[in-house]
Order: sequence, then C-alpha cells, then structure tokens
Amino acid sequence: MVSTTERDYSLSQRDASLRQDFESLLERSFQSALKPGAIAVGEILRVEKDGLLIDIGGKSEGFVSIKEIHGCRTADDLRATFAPGQIHEFYIVGEHDNDATYYQLSLRRVAAFKNWDQLKELKEANATVDVIVAGSTKGGILVNVFDLKGFIPASQIRVAKTLNELVGESLPAKILEVDKAKNKLILSNRAAVFEAKAAMRAETLSRLHEGDLVSGEIVKVTDFGVFVDINGIDGLLPLSEISWRRINHPSEALELGQRLDVMVLTVDLVLQRISLTRKRLEADPWRTVDDHFHVNQELEGRITKTLGSGVLVELMPGIEAYCAFSGAGSKFFRLQETCGFRIISINAPDRRLTLEYRYDAAPPPEEASEDAAQNRDRELVAV
Repeated sequence: MVSTTERDYSLSQRDASLRQDFESLLERSFQSALKPGAIAVGEILRVEKDGLLIDIGGKSEGFVSIKEIHGCRTADDLRATFAPGQIHEFYIVGEHDNDATYYQLSLRRVAAFKNWDQLKELKEANATVDVIVAGSTKGGILVNVFDLKGFIPASQIRVAKTLNELVGESLPAKILEVDKAKNKLILSNRAAVFEAKAAMRAETLSRLHEGDLVSGEIVKVTDFGVFVDINGIDGLLPLSEISWRRINHPSEALELGQRLDVMVLTVDLVLQRISLTRKRLEADPWRTVDDHFHVNQELEGRITKTLGSGVLVELMPGIEAYCAFSGAGSKFFRLQETCGFRIISINAPDRRLTLEYRYDAAPPPEEASEDAAQNRDRELVAV
C-alpha cells in the first residue's frame, strides 16, 4: 500500500513537471508576436468577478471575459475553477489600443482554433467525420463538428429526409473546403455515403440490365425528377417517366422516403449512372385510345396547359387532346377548368387528338346558378 507521504511526494513531482512544461511554453510564447488569431500561453494574475486577468509575457497583460470561458457563468464559478498562478493557453481575440488596457483573450476558442488544423489534416487524408445537424436553411443544413460550425449544401445531402427532419441527427461527412482565415467549413454527406457504399454500388451496376424491374427508396426530389436508391446507387427517375399523366413537379405524385417499383431504362457503367421509368410499368393509354373515343364524340375535359395557339385538354389519365383558340370563339379558358368539347380527329400512332369547343355545352353548375339568379332578377324588375 502506498503511504500518504509517498503519494504527496508523487503528486508534488507531477506538479513540478507540469509547471516546468508550462514555463517552457510560456517562454516560447513571450518570444512570439502577440496578434489577433494567435495562441498565447499566459499565467493567471487575478480572478475577478467578470473574468480573468492574464500575464501573457512581453510586459503585456490580457483579460478573459467570463463569456469566453466554457462552464463559467458566475464569479463563484470562476473562483471554483481558476486561481492565480495557473498557466493556460489563450486565444487572442483583439489587440489593446488607446481605449483598452488589455489584450482581449478567450479560453473557449483555443480548442476551436486547434481544430481547424485538425480538420485540414483530415481533409488531406480524405477522412470521414461525424457531424451534428444544428439547423436548416433554404440551401442546406448547418452542422457542428469539432466545436466548429460548418455547412452542407442541399446538393451534398444523401438522406431520405427533409432538411428540417435532419436537425439533431448525426451524419457522416467528407470535408470539401476548410479555410480558417475565412471561418469557412463546407462538407458533403453525399460523398461519405457514396464512399461507404462503393462496393455495393459496383456489385449493383454489374448485375443491372435494361428492362430489369427493381425496387428502391426516393432519396432526393428535384424539379426535373427524383433519385431512387437502388442497392447503393442513385438512379434518376425523370419527371417525364413518372406518369403517363401530365405532372408539373414530382411532388404531385411522389414524396421523399417513398418506396416504389421502377424499371431500368439505361445503365452507364462508365459514369455509374442508371435511368429509370415508372410509367412504363403500366400500359400506354394511347394504345387503346380508339376503344374509348371516336370522331364527333361529345365529352368533357380538363384544361391542363395553355399554348400560344390553343390549350391541352385531359380527357383521361395520360390522354391529352388539343383545342385551337380559333375553334373556341371568344371563350377564355382557365387552367383546371372543365369544359365541353367535340372530337374532330384521332391519330393514335402520332399520339394526336384534336377537339373543338362545344358552344352549346351546359355551363358549369356555378355559372348556371348565376345565370338563373340574373334571370330571376330581371323577372322581378319586369313585374
């Protein structure tokens, strides 16, 4: 058993060794220039109610505000943690001038200062780091890594969740850009995920062929389509291949995180890309158009798009017909409005169906009720 005397002697030796190391650091810091953005070694001269007075050498003194010290909120916290004679490393926030006696110092920024260099080394080594999502913006997510704040653009996120849903979660990321001078840290979750799934992606590509039916999860929604994770590789399902029916944005038919069955259209082994289709899993409605429609048939359709010379009208899901303004008289068409039409011609091979507006078509219920109300008003006036 170690005696109390032996233990005290051992602790005394350790403190003496630490003191010698600190004094060596302190001497080297005295020889270096004291400037903002640098690290200085200093000795605590006095613990005050709102901070610490520090000797940083070269006949210079600095002051650490309590706001620049982790874990200290009150004067009691300061006195319980620090004492005159202690030596620490300090980050120089600003130089003193005619209006200030001391350098402005920080204890909490020392670790962050050193972490910039560590992140630079990790970037050069192409290492993966874990980040915590602190918030979201329109263009991406804000993350915390090594006590520093970084940013992952939306284009560099590879998770089947919305930006807001990611807040508080831990994500793997690769470092794209690290600039201590500009306080700039840009990362990529997408690159980290792709690296982790490289082997799976290569295997998937080697066995995929055009026409294969596969299942996957939507991991990204864009204006031009959605990306579907097919066993480690992101396949593009273009907007035009989602449905036979006209849709203006993928979100009208699909959502992030949704699982769906698709068919492989193309496989590019060089670029490691695959394109997908969903609508071709269903029969092309134009193949049976003659079974549903005939010339001179009168029917109703919904206005889906306005062109320079006319409008497109949806007669059934996947079947749109054209009606020229010249065949509609003074009629003003509104998007999503349902109107009466007559079929003029059908050309199934060329996927063309032409309409003319039915002037004698019954008005919509709302318009009919308005007309009835006006007629009643006229009758009352006549009476």
